[in-house]
Amino acid sequence: MQFQHCFLAPSAAVLSGLSASLFTRQARLFTALALAIVLAACSPADPGGSRVEAQKQLMAGHEEAERWAAETLTQLTLEEKVGQMIVEQMRGDYVADDDATFNYWKTLVRDYGIGGFVVYGGTPHDTANLLNRLQTLAAVPLLISADFEGGPGQQFEGASEFPANMALAAIGSGELAYEVGRVGAVEGRAIGIHLTYSPVVDVLTQPNNPVLSVRSFGRDIDLLGRMASAYIQGYQDHGMLATAKHFPGRGDVELIPGTEFTVNHKPAEEVEQTDFLAFRHAIDAGVTFIMTDHISVPSVTNGSDLPASVEPALATNWVREHLGFEGVLTTDDLWYDKVVDRFGAERVGVMAVKAGHDTLLKPLNAIKAIAALVEAVENDEIPIERINDSVRRLLYWKARLNLHRNRFVDPSQIDSKVGIRAHRDLVRDVADRSLTVLVNDGFLPTNMHALGNIVHISIQKAQYQQAALDVAAHLQQTLPVRRTFALGPNVDPAIYSEVLAAARESDTVIVSLFNPRSVYIDNGPLRSKDVALVQSVIAAKPRSTVVMSYGNPYLVDSTRGSAAFIVGYGEGGFYGNQFAYAESFAKLLKGEITGSGTLPIELPN
Repeated sequence: MQFQHCFLAPSAAVLSGLSASLFTRQARLFTALALAIVLAACSPADPGGSRVEAQKQLMAGHEEAERWAAETLTQLTLEEKVGQMIVEQMRGDYVADDDATFNYWKTLVRDYGIGGFVVYGGTPHDTANLLNRLQTLAAVPLLISADFEGGPGQQFEGASEFPANMALAAIGSGELAYEVGRVGAVEGRAIGIHLTYSPVVDVLTQPNNPVLSVRSFGRDIDLLGRMASAYIQGYQDHGMLATAKHFPGRGDVELIPGTEFTVNHKPAEEVEQTDFLAFRHAIDAGVTFIMTDHISVPSVTNGSDLPASVEPALATNWVREHLGFEGVLTTDDLWYDKVVDRFGAERVGVMAVKAGHDTLLKPLNAIKAIAALVEAVENDEIPIERINDSVRRLLYWKARLNLHRNRFVDPSQIDSKVGIRAHRDLVRDVADRSLTVLVNDGFLPTNMHALGNIVHISIQKAQYQQAALDVAAHLQQTLPVRRTFALGPNVDPAIYSEVLAAARESDTVIVSLFNPRSVYIDNGPLRSKDVALVQSVIAAKPRSTVVMSYGNPYLVDSTRGSAAFIVGYGEGGFYGNQFAYAESFAKLLKGEITGSGTLPIELPN
């Protein structure tokens, strides 16, 4: 798939008009991108000028956005200004007009001037219709966000669901990362989503750190920077804002004993050269949002144990002053028990704004959070200009998205933009090209004739996992699988003898592993009885046991001696399409692809 950049520098007059703005860097980047569209229209990479039309519809100019933001700000009461800084969560499913939850959302919009919602679940049509209903009630357009870490299909049924970030790093193609962002933006905007809380730019520096796994682009800062930058530009070139998360970086953290908070104990120089450098790459790419996390870094904050969500030394001194970020700074979720218990449900919002945040994501009680911020301003704890700066910044980006002119989506456009064949093909392309062969003891390449009769053993961390069922069904349909065994935590122990006997009678044994990490605890080791079974199967079939791990490369050590070990970068849930790798794995065994991905992390052993 061809990818071309074609840039036209903005005029000196345009640039000089931006120099005094709060949004200088992003404004310059977006202006340059908008002007580049003119040349890109005639590029072979963009037949028909579709990108031009997308930009005309979705992006307004810098001066217009600044003017609208300034005018709108003067019309808001203090409570309405504070309301703009709050993001509440919502489901995207159909709800009736008299539903209690819908009435609560309406109250937030009409009476408190809430700034936006983050959407989870639903179908594209139900979500679009719901968002249009809420936009009708809003005096100021709502900024609607979603977490598209695994693509729009992570949230919306029928939309395109991609493998996780590590898949893009395993391929190493900036062009492909850009395309993933482009498709996410096209589908997201068709549904009514303006902002994705992605990509993750945390650096996976420690092999034994179970926090991230396939969510990360890996450990190579340069590779991470290229992939994240292309992904961000793919989104933002096509009218959706992107978020770099989770500042100050989750890649090398550990739990603080006796708490659920995490800390990065690395020395300051190392933090700057790894974790912070990854965010600098995102900032240089023009990312609009940065999300902080509940992580402390004593080495760069004079020993403070406060997390970035409430620590000014991280949220302001580092993000704004040292890294030069001029966009929107958002917290991560504020409803977590650990956050509420330590800081207080309302107090944490006040602390976060004082620390330098522009938006508060999912406070425990949105209405009480607004009241607490209003009180803090009225009591001179927070200067009104501090509120104005954040709200002006938020209003500016709403206008840059053209929401001040058209906040609604046309549901009739959804079926021609969401989950279409070209996008599904891109999902398959990412899975095919990222599939990584970590061990190959003469097993690959192979073909259907060489495989013979297959026994499939599916080992699952959870008792029920729909992806494992879907994968088993696909392998049954596409390969000569004669028997399938599903081994969960509560399986009858007697089945293990039957599995081993069937494996001995087969020509090929496929072992599918659905065993993700346990966040902050471990990298998802197999149960001891499953390790024993796999080793017995390998001993019985050392030349024809092939292991496929869905989302966990760390399991290669538990399956030593297998003829082949392959990994795909889909952990399921929010963290990457698993089923796409069943299709790629079947192609590999049929000799249709080679498994050319390169593991972008270091394994413990």
